[in-house]
Amino acid sequence: MSARFTVAFLATWIGFAAPSSAIAAEKIPLCHTGMVKLRSFADHVKMLRGMTRYSRQNIAELVAQQKKGGSGFFSSQVIVQGEPSGSGTFDLRTWHGLNDARQYTNLTPWTCEAEDYPIVYFVGFRVREISGTTISVSREEGTVNVLQLKTIDEDLEKHVKVKLFESEKVLCDDLVKGCDRGIFYERG
Repeated sequence: MSARFTVAFLATWIGFAAPSSAIAAEKIPLCHTGMVKLRSFADHVKMLRGMTRYSRQNIAELVAQQKKGGSGFFSSQVIVQGEPSGSGTFDLRTWHGLNDARQYTNLTPWTCEAEDYPIVYFVGFRVREISGTTISVSREEGTVNVLQLKTIDEDLEKHVKVKLFESEKVLCDDLVKGCDRGIFYERG
């Protein structure tokens, strides 16, 4: 199967797979969808250590978080970005391994503008449904969904919850404060 066919198939699947009637009735405000093949966590840490931008202490804290979070920590990420920023976005994507990924495939173009912020990156998750202030996601390794939060929580103060789709398992009690320790979480 050619790479071009694979990308076309994935884009079609992402665009037309409607897992519930709630999604069909309400368009999910995604800024972007993509597929990523992250480097191993060890290779990512090695790359971070080779940069002068990050302190040894910050990198050591990241390694400690990963040890507590377990094997899925690096491939399961939730990243809240409150406002657009060139260097802030660079740091966020570098720290989370998106800039040094082995491969990153855009399935949709980036559509969020400055007025659409805040946003949240879900890496390793697909956004399936939004109900009030609850975002339901399914685990899908390599998937990247970037969601506008403006319509859900413009000022990041409504205690948005993230849970697994069709489950009561809560991943983030309050998206602004943090997530389960098995998820690489950051608010930037």
